[in-house]
Amino acid sequence: MLEIQNIESVAGNFRLRDINISAPAGSYGVLLGPPGSGKSVLVETICGLRTPTRGRILIGGRDVTDLAPGRRRVGYVPQDYVLFPTRRAADNIVFGLRARGLGRKEALEKVRPILELLGIEHLLDRWPATLSGGEQQRVALARALAVEPRVLLLDEPVSALDEGLRERVCRDLRRFQRELCITTIHISHNLEEALAVCDWAAVLDHGRLQQVGTMQDLLRRPRNLMVARFLRSENIIPAQAEPTADGRATLRFAHHAIEAPTRASGQVTFVVRPEAIRLVRSPDPAPNTIEATLVDQADRGVYQRLEFDAGVQLVVFRFAGHASEALRTGERYRLSIPPEAIHVLEN
Repeated sequence: MLEIQNIESVAGNFRLRDINISAPAGSYGVLLGPPGSGKSVLVETICGLRTPTRGRILIGGRDVTDLAPGRRRVGYVPQDYVLFPTRRAADNIVFGLRARGLGRKEALEKVRPILELLGIEHLLDRWPATLSGGEQQRVALARALAVEPRVLLLDEPVSALDEGLRERVCRDLRRFQRELCITTIHISHNLEEALAVCDWAAVLDHGRLQQVGTMQDLLRRPRNLMVARFLRSENIIPAQAEPTADGRATLRFAHHAIEAPTRASGQVTFVVRPEAIRLVRSPDPAPNTIEATLVDQADRGVYQRLEFDAGVQLVVFRFAGHASEALRTGERYRLSIPPEAIHVLEN
């Protein structure tokens, strides 16, 4: 397990404040957030490149806060891989083992299973400048894994790859991590990338931790407005909440009234994912039904993005299997917002 306890760290004028994360052993986590939110500063602090001004870092229950990077058993793959240009791929990979006193032949034999797992045996005699982005990434990953880390840190590992290669490399990273069962933290600012790999995710902004949880938690139950916007919760709606006798509330917005499983009262903001809202026909007794005018529709392949005017903008995703009839822009339709899909943000 990796435990980050009350960590504060400084980088120039930037300050990382009061970060608390517990990453289960063998899990794959993703640090999300906009550029400048503190993701790289946190990773550099975990691996020992920065000394925290407050807090502790524990790996497997051992306090490593004051240990040198080489004594933490942390593997680190920087964003640009930082392969030594004057060393062939093989010597890049065994660099950490050679620094520990192993001979070159012994070190190469020790990393043989990693080379086979990553499929890079044929690259050993190549110079870094002759490797593609994907090949450099695998060599850098092999170098990080060669020292048998307990924690693996990946700083935007696929950002240098073209769009077509990213998804495949993300699948490979997840497969390697599962086979090796290494606690992994992966920096990203891309939602699709995070969904492809993670068991859990943490969102940072301006040096502060906004929320930690599974991606499903973050997508459907964002804690605040920043998380909702970052995770593209397109329906972010201000409303007036009126508690009801059964412990729920009526949310009033733009001349509509819907029921929600919340005890909130007064002025609130709620979110509902576009994929949760349904188009319903007239006799259908669906809950929380409102009428809205279709103002725009766009084909996104497996789904249509529909934009409605309901006094506020509502975005609906209609998936291909449900698109039995063509919709007409300018016409009014009935929409159902399931109560369980409604989440009221914290103030």
